[in-house]
Amino acid sequence: MKSLRFTPPYQDDAIVAWLDGEMDPNDARVFAEQLAHDERLSARTEELKTSHQDYQRAFAPLLEEAPSAQMEERLETWLANTPAPRPGVSRRALIAASVSFLLIGSGLGYLARPSVALHTENERIRDLEAQYMSLYSAETLLDVDSSPPLIARGIVRTAEDIGLKVSELQLALADAELKMIRMLRYESTAIAQIVWMHADFGPMALCISPLEQGDVTDISNEQRHGMNVAWWRDRDYQFVLIGRNPATQLKASARQLQLALL
Repeated sequence: MKSLRFTPPYQDDAIVAWLDGEMDPNDARVFAEQLAHDERLSARTEELKTSHQDYQRAFAPLLEEAPSAQMEERLETWLANTPAPRPGVSRRALIAASVSFLLIGSGLGYLARPSVALHTENERIRDLEAQYMSLYSAETLLDVDSSPPLIARGIVRTAEDIGLKVSELQLALADAELKMIRMLRYESTAIAQIVWMHADFGPMALCISPLEQGDVTDISNEQRHGMNVAWWRDRDYQFVLIGRNPATQLKASARQLQLALL
């Protein structure tokens, strides 16, 4: 079984993977280095390590209400028709991730396959990104470590994983604080997720993914999963800005980012 991959900032799923010995060795080394000097991460790791909460009892009401028989039947059918999980995801991790995404919706490094038929791969990715962001609230980003070293690390990973070089100056937006830069993945597609906390409208994110065939488009607006979306394509990448901001305000921010990232 291949190890799960994680990058800073670390959420609970990464900490549990490290505690269980399921983290990729290189990622585990980086995690251990940060653990040595990050008091917040150290405290949370110790809390999860020593916790004896009765999680089964805590989630029992939710699980009793869930259509478990139908869910198990659909999951088994899907797994039976899937010869092997995509690289980096075990069968056990896939099942655990599906439950945590349903109940908690935070910290997942992988995006689940969309449940509706969409026309193109790029549209599928936009839909997944909007669905993922629809789970974000102000509380989601409340304890995120936005220190300069972690922002810098996210910028480096963006260059390493998708080949796009950006700077923190290019990512400056009015009335919005840059909170984190992390890598997501949809099957074989790496996605850089750059997240801000807007003073008036809450979390907003720019998701950047490589295109198989590069083209150039102007900014388009759409709505997905209750979120406003402003997207464009340029330099072999799809850029998708997502938030609860009004469509006109979101498009203005998208234009600012488009010009800054030229």
